Amino acid sequence: MVKEASTKLYTLNKKLGGKRYSAIMLYLPSKIVNDSAFPLKKKGRLVVRIVSDKLVVENEKKRRKKH
Repeated sequence: MVKEASTKLYTLNKKLGGKRYSAIMLYLPSKIVNDSAFPLKKKGRLVVRIVSDKLVVENEKKRRKKH
């Protein structure tokens, strides 16, 4: 089981409709993502929040449709 890997943030700059936008991308190494203990769904929405000085990433809980 891999519990730790070194990574970095990347900045992507885009130009849409005359405006410039930037996004920060967090690269997750394959040795973490392919580990059987990796808790995130590879195709799915995530929730990201800041708790104290940590970044917490979790699977988004499915919302029930209202009838």
